[in-house]
Amino acid sequence: MVGVNGRELGQPQPARPMARRSTSHTHWLLALIAISAVVGIVVTASMGQTTIALIIALFAGAFFSRAAC
Repeated sequence: MVGVNGRELGQPQPARPMARRSTSHTHWLLALIAISAVVGIVVTASMGQTTIALIIALFAGAFFSRAAC
């Protein structure tokens, strides 16, 4: 089979196995972000900044819906 620039393609090489990664380090990070978002929403709402609290909630919801997919 002819490859790029008319050169022959070599033999197909097997793909390297994917490294097994521990996801435990990401769970604490997601928990930290969730706690920070809730604290930020509560603090800004208690200060009377409801618009900012809604914006934080919107961004936090978007982040976690993206992280869940």
